[in-house]
Order: sequence, then C-alpha cells, then structure tokens
Amino acid sequence: MTSRGVVRSWDVRGMQGVIDSADTPGGSWTPWISVAVPGFPGLAEGQEVEFEWHQLDESADGYDFHTVRAWTVGTEPYTRPGPFSSRAWHIDPDGSAHEITDLDDTIPPRIGTPASGVVTTWNDDEGWGVIDSADTPGGCWTFYSALHPDEVINAQPGDSFSIGGGIRGLDVGEQVDFEWESVIDQDGYKFRAIKVRPRREIPAWRVERIGR
Repeated sequence: MTSRGVVRSWDVRGMQGVIDSADTPGGSWTPWISVAVPGFPGLAEGQEVEFEWHQLDESADGYDFHTVRAWTVGTEPYTRPGPFSSRAWHIDPDGSAHEITDLDDTIPPRIGTPASGVVTTWNDDEGWGVIDSADTPGGCWTFYSALHPDEVINAQPGDSFSIGGGIRGLDVGEQVDFEWESVIDQDGYKFRAIKVRPRREIPAWRVERIGR
C-alpha cells in the first residue's frame, strides 16, 4: 500500500528511521535500503514523503509496519543501479553526508560522547552487554568489538587485522569508561557504545595488520 507521511526521525549513523502516517499508526520502520532518492540513501526529520509499506505479522522492534520504499513528495522513486554497484559515504558530526570517491582517503574515526558507568548485563555466548550510566538512561548497549584497541576500532576501508590477547567480555558490576552514540533502536536500547575501556588491568592486545 502507498501512503503519504512525515519522517518522525532518522538515525544517520544507524541508517534507519521512522515514518508517521494516518495509515501506519505507531510509525513505519524504515531502513536505508528502502530509501528511493538519488544520492545519499537517507531521509530528514520532518521531510514529507510518499512510501510503500506492509503490515508485519508480528511487531518488530516495537513497530507493526515496515517501509518497502520511500521517496520525496512530488518526485518519482529513484531506482539505484545494481546489483553490483557500490558507493561509500562519510558522515560529518553535524549529520551531513558526502560521497567518498577514493577509498584510499582517510576517514575520520567515529567520536562518541564520553561517559562512565557500571556493567549491569553481559552475555558471554553472544558477546553483548549493557552499561548503566546517568548519561544513558535506560542503559547503553555494547558489543565485544567495542573493547578492541583504537587501531582496530578506527580502521580505514580495506584494513584487516589479526587480533589476539586482550579481553572478549566484561564483568557484571565492573566500572568502565566508554563513548556512546544515540540510536533509534538497538535491541531495545536508545544508546550504543562505540568504545569501552574497563578500569581494571587487562592483558595486552596483540594486533597484526594483514595486507595493505
């Protein structure tokens, strides 16, 4: 079904958002792959769009509707070249985006908001957990890769590493320093950690660059 709506929110780093309309009460979840506009495949808060949607058999991440295709009101939906075409974009801190035409260019590292907190949950089998902090009400979701050394977290396109040593998880109750970013929904959480550093002493990391 096709409807007209307004973009409620758009997470430029998570590349997903929500469109509101009278036909989709509660909002229609919209991933970047559904955005049918030329250039950067993103939308803007308050933007008027036309969109195709379907109702889910079961709610997903709190939404009953999923956007199949969305485009700016008054335009035709854009069809991207494919299936083997690819493009890369750099997201500036203000949320603006520009295309990277040379993947040898250096991409600035993601910079989150610094905070301190306590680990309240850690799942060893799946490698994720939750950090409680006054700066991230409701908890901040994190993955084991946020424990990796800066060299790995800030890797450039084409970088590959062999990683040893270090740690693969956190201990419930331990204090950590971390950097976080806001997201629309990450497994039920509104905050996601980019980098996590336990205050306890940990084994040294062994990082070997592969190729390049």
